Amino acid sequence: PRPPAAAAMVTFAESLTQIVLKARREEGQRKTQAQKWLDHESKLLDEAVEAFKRRCMRAAEEERCEASISFEVLTRDIAGFPTRVVTDSTHLVDSWGDGAAAWWFYAHRGTTSAWTPGQPVMFAELLESMMPKFVEKVHGLGFQKCTRIAGTWKVVASWQPPGGGDGPPSKKIKADTSTTA
Repeated sequence: PRPPAAAAMVTFAESLTQIVLKARREEGQRKTQAQKWLDHESKLLDEAVEAFKRRCMRAAEEERCEASISFEVLTRDIAGFPTRVVTDSTHLVDSWGDGAAAWWFYAHRGTTSAWTPGQPVMFAELLESMMPKFVEKVHGLGFQKCTRIAGTWKVVASWQPPGGGDGPPSKKIKADTSTTA
């Protein structure tokens, strides 16, 4: 038989093993939530790309070969996209649409720490987390040039003018005049 002190140590060691198992299970659940956001985000980005394409079509119909389009403005018309509210001059996510704050948190801040319900998320942080993926998807459409304007939510895309020349577009860019955050 074990002395009582040895039995207590095994019990303590076993409890540590249980703590590790519980932490791993919780992190696994967080990873599942993170994947839910990534799947949801992909659908939102696909809708944003379709809206971007519609804006480019409109520019082409106006005989332009370039468009400057705000990602933030596009998101306003996407069903299920998170919305914002201004609180103390700060734009915060108000509603997560068809997603959840915890999903986004785990996808973009990692799964080691638990999400605290009610923790505010800046709308700009949400947009910034999606912007590189949006630009990558838009770039894949085959534009002659496709870049983000530094410090903004705008993406400028240009395409070949009629005749296929490499010269500048025949008409100047008409910036998206909608207000941005």
